[in-house]
Formats: sequence, C-alpha cells, structure tokens
Amino acid sequence: MTHPEGLREQIREKILAGALPKEHCRMTWFGPGRGGTCAACDQSIGPNDVEVECDLPGGGVLLFHRRCYDAWADMWPSRGG
Repeated sequence: MTHPEGLREQIREKILAGALPKEHCRMTWFGPGRGGTCAACDQSIGPNDVEVECDLPGGGVLLFHRRCYDAWADMWPSRGG
C-alpha cells in the first residue's frame, strides 16, 4: 500500500482532477475486503483488509481500504456549519 504522506498527495490529486469527490458519504459500510479496487490507492482490497463501501449522495459507490477512506474523509470540511 502507498506510504501515508504519498497517499494523501495521491488523494489530493484525484480530488483536484475530479476522479474522487470531496463530499461526505450518504451511507458507509465496513467489512472484509472482497477483492475490489480502492478508489484512493488503486490497489486491490483483500480479504485481510477492512473494506469501506461509501454510497455517495448523488449516486454511485466508492470502495476504499480503511486507511485510504480515513485519509480521504480527513480532507472534508467540517460538518459543523
């Protein structure tokens, strides 16, 4: 998996390019990986990894490794208003 600082830079670049949204998930599920590809690091999410499934408010689903999801979610603005 990508180094944490390199991961944050990769996520930032994907957000700026429009490949990753900068919005909160409508619904989020956590479970064992099922072999999907992580939207942040482009690596397979294996059965020993925690997979995060993110349903987006406008439709669509993204899959992440837990660490990648946390790095992506950390870039969102606060919901505090």
